[in-house]
Amino acid sequence: MDPQRLSELGLTVRESDLGLEVDLDLQTVPLVNPLTRNFIHKVTFTVLGDRLVAIDPPELVGSAPLSLVGIEKLSTLEDQINAAFNEHILHVQRRSSELQALGLDPRVDPQQLALSAEVQTPDGFRFVIGSDKRGNFRVTQAHKGEVPLDVSGGHTFELSEFRERDALVGYLTALFHEEPPPDAPTQPSYQRRDKSPPAPPRITYGEVMARFSASALVPPRSSLELLVELSVNGAVYRFAAARVAGRTFRGLLAGATGKIWAERFELDEFPGVIPLVADLLGVTQGDVRVLGDAQPQQQGD
Repeated sequence: MDPQRLSELGLTVRESDLGLEVDLDLQTVPLVNPLTRNFIHKVTFTVLGDRLVAIDPPELVGSAPLSLVGIEKLSTLEDQINAAFNEHILHVQRRSSELQALGLDPRVDPQQLALSAEVQTPDGFRFVIGSDKRGNFRVTQAHKGEVPLDVSGGHTFELSEFRERDALVGYLTALFHEEPPPDAPTQPSYQRRDKSPPAPPRITYGEVMARFSASALVPPRSSLELLVELSVNGAVYRFAAARVAGRTFRGLLAGATGKIWAERFELDEFPGVIPLVADLLGVTQGDVRVLGDAQPQQQGD
């Protein structure tokens, strides 16, 4: 973008070590931080092509870039900033309510207006999830016990798809879970260094079907979660699915490096876990084995 054009719009233009920067003085109505009650009179942007990306104040960092295409008046930019800021405040309010509905404690940084919450699991995981300025959630921190885990993969997700806290816990755990090697020795409980209780015993759907029959119905409004552990050419993967509503599910496939696939799907259109995993990993269905099964299975035939 031509600096002269930016100056003609009423922006203060300067060169910095990071490139072209501009200041916009909010002349119509200043923004107000709803937590600190401080007024925001000026916004600083870096210029990327025909877009402005906010770099100060912290309350606006991370907002959607502003397009300069077709902008003839400074007031039009001010309107865009006001709209983006007010939209963020609405996201914080709405997402805070969703976190509370899941039994989580929302926290908002008073300077950045960044929303976050901590999620702890019975098997020792601790996650911090945070929302960006557009309401999108991702995992910002993850620990297994005292060991930090890599969150550089982003791990974004839609919070509203989880109707129960346990569904969110299962999803996050599947993202970061790693199976120990098959020949790893098990440590007796009296030798455990931490004092956390052992994980609850697992239940397979085979046991459920054997006790209640394959014709048992799942009530229309009840939550439903499934976890399938698989081995593909020696590597361990986890497939997790949580019911969103009716016959709609949210699925996730994760391996040792994190999330591989995550999408919504309709139960009637789902090909089966093994065909899906084989297709995603580019292997044959014979290469995919469900852990716990005596024989490799073929699904979707």
